[in-house]
Amino acid sequence: MDTYLRIDEDGDYVFQSMPCPFLLADNYCMVYASRPRACRAYPHTDQKNIKSILSLCVKNTETCPAVYRIFEKLPEQIP
Repeated sequence: MDTYLRIDEDGDYVFQSMPCPFLLADNYCMVYASRPRACRAYPHTDQKNIKSILSLCVKNTETCPAVYRIFEKLPEQIP
């Protein structure tokens, strides 16, 4: 954990550097079969109670194009 992670301002473990140190040059994950739960759930946009992690999702728009596109389309989904 000390090699790859640090504790952020919210007290959460996050990678010390981006992109993920386990991301290979071909964009495949070298630890995919045993990736952590947070990676399995990423980008967290399908959570039932997304309101509770909304700030995390908004933060993810800065680094994840898929999350950015989801948030871009939200106004079209709201009646």
